[in-house]
Amino acid sequence: MKRDFYLVLSGFLSGILLSIILYRRRQRILERLNRIESKINAIETKNRVKSKVGEITAGIRKLLKSSKGVPAEEKEDILKKVEEKIRKLEEIV
Repeated sequence: MKRDFYLVLSGFLSGILLSIILYRRRQRILERLNRIESKINAIETKNRVKSKVGEITAGIRKLLKSSKGVPAEEKEDILKKVEEKIRKLEEIV
């Protein structure tokens, strides 16, 4: 009788221990997944910023190249636009 009781008790305790170990592993895996997701989001954000910076710099270059041979009044407007784009670029960076 005592032997059966000890077998049942040891099975019960080993089941509890195993479930605790599995729960902790599950939590570690979930933490790892969260870290990976945050890294991916950071990479996506960096790529978005890089693309925006590329667009703005391309626009600035285009405006500066198109300002050759333009009257002084239009050059002022172009330079104002360039300054606005540079401000936006500085805000992004």
